[in-house]
Amino acid sequence: MKKENILLLAASGFIVANLFAKTIEKHARLSPRKVLFDIKKELKKDKGFYDGWIEYKTVPFKKFALTHDAYHGGILKKENAKLACYEFWVDSKTGSILKICRTAQF
Repeated sequence: MKKENILLLAASGFIVANLFAKTIEKHARLSPRKVLFDIKKELKKDKGFYDGWIEYKTVPFKKFALTHDAYHGGILKKENAKLACYEFWVDSKTGSILKICRTAQF
């Protein structure tokens, strides 16, 4: 094989591998377990955090004009000697909290 052909083949392989890696990265999602772990870690800094849960399937979540693939979950927190329930939606690709709202208090 000529030197030019080897260089052309190597450059083509590099380009294809780079495009493949970018495609996989674009569609990659964080694991729901990791998302819940990160949320719990942040909330434990605030006293009164009790427990949390998360659904393993993503749901479409529309915020303004954008639709995100999101994980839906919830947490229990102790407030004024009562348990308060919160629901949250987290972007499955970035881990950013899209919405969090209080749903009940016991």
